[in-house]
Amino acid sequence: MFEVGDRVFYGVVGVCEVEDIAAPPIKGIDGKYYYLQPVYDDKGIIYSPVDSKKVSMRTIITKEEAQTFLERARNCKSDELLNQKITPNQYDEMVKSQDTEKLMHLVRFLYDIKNERAKELRKMKSADGRMLVTARKLLYGELAVALGKDYSEMSDLLDQYLGQN
Repeated sequence: MFEVGDRVFYGVVGVCEVEDIAAPPIKGIDGKYYYLQPVYDDKGIIYSPVDSKKVSMRTIITKEEAQTFLERARNCKSDELLNQKITPNQYDEMVKSQDTEKLMHLVRFLYDIKNERAKELRKMKSADGRMLVTARKLLYGELAVALGKDYSEMSDLLDQYLGQN
């Protein structure tokens, strides 16, 4: 169980802060719910049942783990795993897995596609583009929070690392 103030990785929303644990202010709904405030989206609170198994939720990675992932990103050209081929059928599974390594692999792979298509003066397929946006948001958001950095700073840095040919 998480505590108020904890930062968690929630579903495909990304990093959220637990604001409260109580019954939501919605008629007909009882029981304990996490009040989750997405860190990079202030549009509203997410109410998630404390005992829910439908949407996965986990603690975010540690600062040390984030530094290790940042180092892997910096050396992604020589990392065999980050350069393996992925099929479009795997994209969704990788995003929903909440696995930081899989998200990094997906971002790296989609940047390779984007770079190859740019060489041919072609745009990236819209489905690939949407998946890149989603995977970037999840990966970069978690690393930024874990390292205590600004999202845009982390985004610029990781785009530079993972987007290289």
